[in-house]
Amino acid sequence: MEAMLLWQLSEQFNQTIHLNVFEHYGLNAFELVQLMTLADSEISQSSHCFHRYAQLLQNACIANIDGCQRLSFNRGQFIIDLYFGDYARNAQSLPFSQQGQISHWHCLPHTTEAAYFDQHLTEKLFWQMGRISLDNANIYAFDTDANSKKLAQLTQLTGFNLVSSPEAIKANEQTRMLQEIPLCERRALRQSLQSEYAYSLPSSAFVTNDLTASALATNAVTANADTNNVNDSIAIIGGGIAAAHLALSLAEKGKSVTIYCKDKILADGASGNKQGAIYPLLTPDNSLMSQYFQQAFLYSRRRLQELTAAGHQIDHQFCGVLQTGFDERSDARLNKIIDGQDWPSEIAFAVSPLQANNIAKIQIDKPAFYYPLAGWICPHEFANAAIKQAQQIAGSKGNEVVVKLNCEISALTKSGTNWRLTSTEHDEVSKQHYEHPEVVAASGAQLTEFTQTRALQVTGFRGQVSHIPSKGKLAELKTVICAHGYLTPENNQHHCVGASYVKSPENLEYCPDEQLENAQKMHHSFPDRTWVNDIDVSDENARVGVRMVTRDHCPMMGLAPDIDAIFKRYNTEPLKDHQLTVTSRKFWRHQPAPSHQGLYVLGGLGSRGLSSGPLAAEALASIICEQTPPISYDMFAMLNPNRMWLRKLLKGKSLI
Repeated sequence: MEAMLLWQLSEQFNQTIHLNVFEHYGLNAFELVQLMTLADSEISQSSHCFHRYAQLLQNACIANIDGCQRLSFNRGQFIIDLYFGDYARNAQSLPFSQQGQISHWHCLPHTTEAAYFDQHLTEKLFWQMGRISLDNANIYAFDTDANSKKLAQLTQLTGFNLVSSPEAIKANEQTRMLQEIPLCERRALRQSLQSEYAYSLPSSAFVTNDLTASALATNAVTANADTNNVNDSIAIIGGGIAAAHLALSLAEKGKSVTIYCKDKILADGASGNKQGAIYPLLTPDNSLMSQYFQQAFLYSRRRLQELTAAGHQIDHQFCGVLQTGFDERSDARLNKIIDGQDWPSEIAFAVSPLQANNIAKIQIDKPAFYYPLAGWICPHEFANAAIKQAQQIAGSKGNEVVVKLNCEISALTKSGTNWRLTSTEHDEVSKQHYEHPEVVAASGAQLTEFTQTRALQVTGFRGQVSHIPSKGKLAELKTVICAHGYLTPENNQHHCVGASYVKSPENLEYCPDEQLENAQKMHHSFPDRTWVNDIDVSDENARVGVRMVTRDHCPMMGLAPDIDAIFKRYNTEPLKDHQLTVTSRKFWRHQPAPSHQGLYVLGGLGSRGLSSGPLAAEALASIICEQTPPISYDMFAMLNPNRMWLRKLLKGKSLI
């Protein structure tokens, strides 16, 4: 209820509010609305002032998972970051700035009840809260029971100002004497975590957004790009899912953007398919990558809902995804995932052959793993809608999102504090140059074509997707099937089936053999099913794209690593004599890794860009804008473009 009141105030006063919500017990969207209804039974009535907010929360695909779940409303003006699970662990995962700008904490009534208080409100938690807070941050606890004394002791010990009434707030803020000892302890905690993750963090400190901060100032102006010029907007090279959603996230945060796309239309590369499956990548141990993909998949769903609610046309169906094995090895791998965790039912659950048949409306006749919130999206419409929404938001803030098509950036060079982009939009003789203080390479298959990104450990894989007519039993399919390849339900009288997977392709021409292979994969996965015979690839209708894939299947997001500088440092005294030692490992962990300042990478989305791309874009926009990011320290390290080299160095392994 408190969150919805803040939401209402955000709209009423046109203020940007960023709210972090910590709850020990996980819940899903349906359970959340049930709790709100218990608190106020009238909230289910359309006349209630919070009814609209409750409906939006119910549709927000909240799941009982680990990590941050970012909910963005009102064009990014009201943001809720949800954290379920252990309070101290979640607080410790939050990136911080030297200034630590969370200004207000509110303890809900149930958190100060005796049994709950003793179990969860610990000294460790309050130190972590202090680490990410302003020095004069307040804690509000409207409580009069015996735990008030314990709470007062904790807040005093960790340097907080405890207030119990609105009248006390102003007086305490005016007269409070800061305690130097707890503030020194907070600074020590900040320095400790910064040192622990120095190798993966950007050089600029993170800034945690004030919960009551006013709308972000807009200071970017797009200049005329007909001749050499310096442009204060953020440059994005690329025009696919990653570039489009980065533009949207930056526009929401008050930034101007210039997009340089080499094609005549947006999303004409890997994002140009008609239907792409969207579902999370899970692992048996629910690894950090698995956690990221769950958060990212749900964030992509919310993004699509925001865009369609705003009136943008995006073909899609959240019809669920059925994942099955297709041989003994894949069956074993899938069973290991199913049995590895007690997965939340809103993420995935096992179904019997009969249940799979009922879901698909065709004969699957084998057990499967079902992702109920998953489905398919038209990628190029998803990307185009994000760009249009970004332009609308930027316009309302007095900024611009400019799209330059047929503009291939052939080189990046440092020009003082700016980056110079060389374009071959016309011809080799009359090259154009553009300068921006910050540039993001989000150029898909062309990601490694710049001198600064050439060494990135990401590889292009050709993928041919077959578009087949909807007929016979196949026309009855009602969900996405993922086995040896994937198959989508009908859209515009066609299905998508595929895709081929060819490393480092020499060309992107149509391939008859790959067309047949796409059909054969379904025959291999579901032999003797009559509907498989309706997969007809004879009309040679297909589309070819290149997906950039990393070895660990995680996207790349962060500052572009300076590989030459990393190797130079590696081979220079005194490190040269201490490689593969404890001294060396400590050095690499606690020193910022060499990088190209102002040049970022967003790519390597692989075949799951619909699921992973928008959240990576939101995280990168948060870094650039120095706002609270929706991912943890460990996830920053996992996604950092320098990770392949730094992982070796942190383990004491040779780079050669």
